[in-house]
Amino acid sequence: MDLSAFAQIWILFALASAFFHASRLAVTKRLSPSFSARALTFYVNLASLAVTLPLILWYHDFPLHQPAYVLAVLCGGVLSGFGGWALNAALHRSEVSLVGPLMTLTPGLAIAIEWLLTGALPAPLGWLGVGLLILGGYTLGIDERGIRWHRPLRTPGRRLALLAAACFAAASVFGRIGIQLSDPLSFAVMVAMVNPLVLLVVFGLQDRRFYAELTGATALRELRPLLLLGVLFALMRIADQIALSLALASYVMAVKRSAGIFSVLLGRWLFAEPYPRTRLLGASIMLLGVLVLTLG
Repeated sequence: MDLSAFAQIWILFALASAFFHASRLAVTKRLSPSFSARALTFYVNLASLAVTLPLILWYHDFPLHQPAYVLAVLCGGVLSGFGGWALNAALHRSEVSLVGPLMTLTPGLAIAIEWLLTGALPAPLGWLGVGLLILGGYTLGIDERGIRWHRPLRTPGRRLALLAAACFAAASVFGRIGIQLSDPLSFAVMVAMVNPLVLLVVFGLQDRRFYAELTGATALRELRPLLLLGVLFALMRIADQIALSLALASYVMAVKRSAGIFSVLLGRWLFAEPYPRTRLLGASIMLLGVLVLTLG
């Protein structure tokens, strides 16, 4: 599946991934009273697998005979699963408004990891664009009602949040390697198969009571929104993998942080959330970063 003809519009796929990510967060907010954070994370990945798996009937390319591909699949699946656990653990120790800004550091970590693994570095304009997106994302996550700029760096869950950011950054780099050895759609299916297994093991080892949280009655009652969540997550993942096949992981992760802009808009539309000045400032900086990356 050759997508090189779309190389110049990678940013559209990255923005689509950001939009689907923000949309799934809005649906997650609707479902969060019915499930624990761990159960919802697992169900999201399971629903995404149910949506993604039929795609292999249309096209698939799984070069499992290549050790590098198998390593990319396993590392990508384990790292993204472990990152999900670390993020949940950080959210249990700190407020969302304090953990969120730290997650915007993911693109910076992706630059370092991608350079170590592949030797690739952003172009000069790329550095500027990524920097603006990180700054804008951090600003977007700061609530002006008494939260100081340095406070997220001192939150009790900061180490876990930074660990989650590093895991997601590394997973995106391994994802790009795996995609180059196969194709975006096939790799998305492979990751969708690995993630639920990883989460089942990680959450089970973390707390044996996790298995009791997977109550079938609640899942059946919320089946439709869960399937919608799975569709949004699958679309996000596919758009993500296509963008990774066309651009550096650091670029894609940086643009994906613009999900914060969509979150502000959806939050206002669906939940009547206010527009603090810091959010508008952060969104403006991020839009400038997207423009710089587009020109670069």
